[in-house]
Amino acid sequence: MLDQQFAKPNGWIGKAVGWFMTQENDELNKWTVSFLDIQEGDAVLEIGFGAGESLCQVARRSRGRVFGIDPSEAMVETAVRRLQKRSPACDICLIQGEAALIHQFETTFDKIYAVNNITYWEKPVETLVHLRSLLSEGGRIALTLCPHEKGAEDQTTEVLGGQLRALLNQAGFSSIEVFIKPTKPNNTVCAVAMNQ
Repeated sequence: MLDQQFAKPNGWIGKAVGWFMTQENDELNKWTVSFLDIQEGDAVLEIGFGAGESLCQVARRSRGRVFGIDPSEAMVETAVRRLQKRSPACDICLIQGEAALIHQFETTFDKIYAVNNITYWEKPVETLVHLRSLLSEGGRIALTLCPHEKGAEDQTTEVLGGQLRALLNQAGFSSIEVFIKPTKPNNTVCAVAMNQ
């Protein structure tokens, strides 16, 4: 049951799980966003935005168009309230749905990121191919993962880095770089790529 709440928070338990994920992912979100070089006016998409804390920070930085997609109704409600209070001047669009719903998007993004959720995507390569088609020329994508499953260790993080690199390569991205951050309980990996 708890695994399901982390994948798709629901109800009051889901909101509590969302709060926990916000605390746990805050440092990882900031680290991930640091690779994107977000500029004023950038259109930014976060996949799996949770309670919306990172989107609030991105909205203040970009002052452009900010988009988010998350499968949890509870997280969308929380993020809407948070963004209305803290980033009222920004053009924000939040959508409830799985990552595959991105196939219905027709807008162009300058930066895209996802933290700790690509493992839940049903068709990661297909979704990444579509994301690349939406990314402006020279746009960047950053995918971050910190393994939490039983038996995971720092070597698991290195394997995940190779897998993220392979997925991005299959999807046609270029200039792929993989970064490792020492974290607990295991190191975290971020794969960054460009659409060139």
